[in-house]
Amino acid sequence: MSDRPWWFPVLVDDEYFKRLRDDYPDKSHLSDSELNEYFNEYGRKYSVLWDHLGDAYEEYEKLADAYLSLLAQLQEESDES
Repeated sequence: MSDRPWWFPVLVDDEYFKRLRDDYPDKSHLSDSELNEYFNEYGRKYSVLWDHLGDAYEEYEKLADAYLSLLAQLQEESDES
């Protein structure tokens, strides 16, 4: 279980595909590309599994990028002090 809120941006990356394979053993034989196509709209940077985002994904991606960038910046500043 994660301490992150349900809406926290989830990058579609190796860690994401590993989690999908662990969570859905019946799909573990699928390639990363096939998993992405099955669980997401292929080519998206972030996983969006809730169904009410609709046409707003492009705006969500910009917001998620900015949010994660700010978190990384805050972490760097915290590490420096």
